[in-house]
Amino acid sequence: MGREYLDFDVAVTREGQGYAAHVLASPAGEASAPFTLPFTATDLAQFMVAVGPPRVSSRRLAPAEARAVDVKEYGRRLGDALLGGDVGRAFRASLSAAGAQDRDLRLRLLLDAVPDLDPVPWEYLYDSRLGRFLTLSQETPVVRLIDSLERPPAVAVDAPLRVLVMVSSPSDMPPLAVDREEQLLRATTGDLVASGRLTITVLDDATLTGLQRALLDDYHVFHFIGHGGFDQAAQEGVLVLERDDGTAHRVSGARLGTLLHDARTMQLAVLNACEGARTSGRDAFSGVGQALARQGLPAVVAMQTEISDRAALVFSHEFYWFLTRGLGIDAAICEVRKAMAVSDEASEWGTAVLLRSGPEQPFSFTAGATEAADRSESRLESLYDAAQGAIQAGAPALALPLLEQIATQRPDYQDVAQLLERVRPTVQQDPAPQPETVTRPAETRPAETRPAETRPVETGARPSPVSGQPDRQHRRRPVGAWVRTITLVAVLAGGWFAWRVLPTLLQKADPLVSAACGSSTATAGTTDLAIGCAPIAPTVDGSFDDWRSVPEHDVDAAVFGGANRRAGLTGTWQALWDAEALYLHAVVVDPVVTAAEGAAPQWWNGDAVSFEIGPDARKLGRTAPVRRGQDFHVILALRDGTDRRAAADVNTVGLSSRGRPVFATGSEQPAISVVARLRDGGYELEARVPWSAVGRTVAPQRGAVLAMNVNISDAKGSGADWALRTMLSSNAQRTGPNQNLPARWQSVALGDSG
Repeated sequence: MGREYLDFDVAVTREGQGYAAHVLASPAGEASAPFTLPFTATDLAQFMVAVGPPRVSSRRLAPAEARAVDVKEYGRRLGDALLGGDVGRAFRASLSAAGAQDRDLRLRLLLDAVPDLDPVPWEYLYDSRLGRFLTLSQETPVVRLIDSLERPPAVAVDAPLRVLVMVSSPSDMPPLAVDREEQLLRATTGDLVASGRLTITVLDDATLTGLQRALLDDYHVFHFIGHGGFDQAAQEGVLVLERDDGTAHRVSGARLGTLLHDARTMQLAVLNACEGARTSGRDAFSGVGQALARQGLPAVVAMQTEISDRAALVFSHEFYWFLTRGLGIDAAICEVRKAMAVSDEASEWGTAVLLRSGPEQPFSFTAGATEAADRSESRLESLYDAAQGAIQAGAPALALPLLEQIATQRPDYQDVAQLLERVRPTVQQDPAPQPETVTRPAETRPAETRPAETRPVETGARPSPVSGQPDRQHRRRPVGAWVRTITLVAVLAGGWFAWRVLPTLLQKADPLVSAACGSSTATAGTTDLAIGCAPIAPTVDGSFDDWRSVPEHDVDAAVFGGANRRAGLTGTWQALWDAEALYLHAVVVDPVVTAAEGAAPQWWNGDAVSFEIGPDARKLGRTAPVRRGQDFHVILALRDGTDRRAAADVNTVGLSSRGRPVFATGSEQPAISVVARLRDGGYELEARVPWSAVGRTVAPQRGAVLAMNVNISDAKGSGADWALRTMLSSNAQRTGPNQNLPARWQSVALGDSG
C-alpha cells in the first residue's frame, strides 16, 4: 500500500534582512523566490494557542476574540508566501510531472538555516490553486527534513508492530494525568491488539536504565508520554524521565538518541510531550525530535502543542491502524490528519509534526502483517468496554472522550447516549483530571518485579475497577485518608502555582520568544535592569491578570518634593516587550488620588505615571542633552470623563529659551492604549506603547539597550490649581535637570525574560 513519491525540497534561508525560499530538488528543477512570513508575532502566538486543546489553562492569555482564528485563512497566507513566484511555478510544474508518472509529490521543508522559523506551524499550509490544505491529502504530504549522516535501512515487519511506551510523571514535577493518557492509549488501540496487528508494552521503570534494558528486546516504535521542554542553560530540548527515587531526570534528545540509535529495529519515535517538537529558535537540532532524527532515527512524530483527549484518541488509533496496514509514514500521517479533521477536532489536525531523516520508509510490512484479521465493530467494543470500566472505577473524565468518540462514529451504539447524559454533568462540574486517584485496569504481571520490568498491555479485556497490583505511582506513596487530604492541598497549591507562573513559563518558551521578538540578538553588556519578551502580548483591558508573574521594579526614590511626600506614597512597575510595542504596568499606593480634568489647557494636570525613553545612552557624555527624534517623555495620566480613566501624552524634544534641547509640552497620543483603575489606597494602570510612538521605525533586537526611567507624579490640586507635590522615580538620579540628560537615565536591556 506504500505510495510512490517524488520529492519537492524547499530550503528557507536568510537573505539580507529577510528570507528566501530555494527549491533544491524537484521534478521541475531548481527555483528561488523571496519569502516573507505573513504574520506578526502576535498573529502567530495567537494561532498557536488557538489550535491547541480547549483548556482554560492553556488559553488564559489570549482574549476571546483572538481565539476565533480562521485556520484556512492562516494556511492560505502561509501557502501564498511560500509557494509564490518561481517557487510556486516550480511546485505546480512538479505536481503535473508527478501526476504524469502516476506518482504523488512530497513537500520536504529544510529549516536548519532559519531555526527562528521552526516554530511556525507549516503543517497548515493551504494551496489556493488546489483549494485544500496540502497535509490533508496523501498526494501532497508535508514533512520536515532533518539532515543526517546515517541512513538506516527499512525494517521488515511481520505482525505485530511492537510499540514500547514510556509514561513518566516524576514526583517533584507538576502532576500530569499520565495514567489517564496511558489508559486512553490502551483503550483506543484495543482492537488492533486483539487482531494481532499491534502489541503495546508499557515500560514500568521510566528511567534511562530501564529504557536501556528494555531496548535489548526488539521494538519498532518508542512512544513517550510525559513532560517535555527546553533547558535554557544547556540550550537543548529535553524529555523529563524519572530517577530511581521517582524525581525528575531531564534527558536531552542527544542522550536519548544514543540509546535509540543502537536499537536496530527501532524506526520511529512518537513524542507526546507538550514541547517535544520545539527548538530553541537558534539551533535547529536542539529540540528532542530534531536531535533524534539527526542521530539517524528515520522518523519522529512530535506534538507542537498539547492535544485534547478526543484528538489523542483519534491520533493514536488511526496512526497505528494505517501503519499496520502497510501505509508509508508520510501517507499515514495524512490519513490521521483527515480523521482528526472530520472528528470534531478540526483545529488540532496540524498539531503533529513529522520529522524525517531520509527519503526511505522506516518500515517494510510483509504480506502477512497487513492481512491480519479484524472486525469493524472491534474498536467500538474496545472503546465501550474501556468507558464502562472507567465509570465503574469512578473516573468519568476518562470515560467522557471514549464515549464521545463512539457517539461520533455510531450515535446509536448500545447505551452510549444515556451514558453521555450521565457523565457530562459530572465532568463539567470538576473538569480537572485527578491522575492520582484514577484506578488502573487490571493487569497481568510476573510475580517477581525486576528494575527494567515491562508489561504487555492486554487492551482488549474489559478494565476492572480494582487493580490486581499497585501501579507505578502508587508504589511510591502509601494510600489512606491522609493521602486524599494531601492531594487536595496539592491540587489547590498546584492551581495557585499555575495561576502564578503560567505567564512566566510562556515568556520563557524560547520558540515563542523568537516568533514575538525575533531571533536576531545583540550583546547587552551590563545594565541596570532587564525586561522580558512577551510571546503573548498582555491585553490592555484593566484586568491586569497578565502581569501577575512578571518581575517588579520599585518606584520609590523621591526626586522632587520629598519633604511634602504623603505618608505611604510609593509604587512598582513592570514591563514586557515584543517586536511591535512596549507594555507597561504600574501599581501606585497613593492615599489621595487626583485625576486630571481632561480639558485644555490642563490635559495632564493630575496624578500620573510617566517614563523617559530613548536609545542606549551609556556612551554619551554626562552632560549630553536629549536627542531630537530619539528621546521621548511619555505621560500616562489619570483622566476623568473617560471609561478607560487614563490617556497618554508624548513630549518630544524641543529647544529651551537658551537654545538647549529639552523636552517640550506634547499632545495626546491615541496610538498608545492605556487604561487605569482605582483601587483601595491608590490606582493601577497598564499601557501598550507602539515603538512607532517613541520614534522607532524598526523593531528593536533582543539584547538591545534602552535609556529609561519610570516616574510617579503626585498632584496637589488639579486643573488650573494643579501643582506637582511629589515625584518618585525608579532612578534616584532623575532630578528635574537630569530629565534632559539621558546619560543619567537607567539602562534597560530588552531580554528574553525578565
